[in-house]
Amino acid sequence: MNKILKEYNSWLKENQKFVLHLRSHDSSLYTRFMPIYEVLNFISSETEDNGMEFDPDLQKIFQIGLEYIHSQIFTCTTYLKTTFKDDFHEFMRFDRIIGYVLYIEDLRYELVENNLKFDNKIINDLSKYLEDIMSERKEIPENINLYVDSEIQKVISSNKIEFHSIIDIFVDIAETLGISLYYESDYVLGKDI
Repeated sequence: MNKILKEYNSWLKENQKFVLHLRSHDSSLYTRFMPIYEVLNFISSETEDNGMEFDPDLQKIFQIGLEYIHSQIFTCTTYLKTTFKDDFHEFMRFDRIIGYVLYIEDLRYELVENNLKFDNKIINDLSKYLEDIMSERKEIPENINLYVDSEIQKVISSNKIEFHSIIDIFVDIAETLGISLYYESDYVLGKDI
């Protein structure tokens, strides 16, 4: 078995319970990294069980996905342990806020990686604002999404960039691999036919 697949299986063994717990609670955090999780599971399964060739392109996708999901889950479990003292339900009350913090870090990474100038104060202030909501257990403002979007827009519009996160890229990869990420249920209204 390929070394990176072993690393993933080891990571999965350690973190799958947490990931599935997020999924069973319909967490926005699970929705956030689900495309990466599903792509990694698909590639791992197809490579190990069905003999799919683990070519250099798949290895690169797998490596990037594993590093990313490892960092995302590590951040989430760190918040759970430190900020929320292992109280999962309290953690879940703030899952949207944690998702915003993760998104902001993705944006910051992308801006730095592309050597773009940006107002770091806006990002730092926004991160601190979100961290304070969690650490002080403040009520989450009803319009938090509008506020976060407007602050992020200030950073993005000054650079005239279109931000495509790694998650967006993995949604495209899933589509290319034929992985159905989102299921729609058909509902029949009225009497059974």
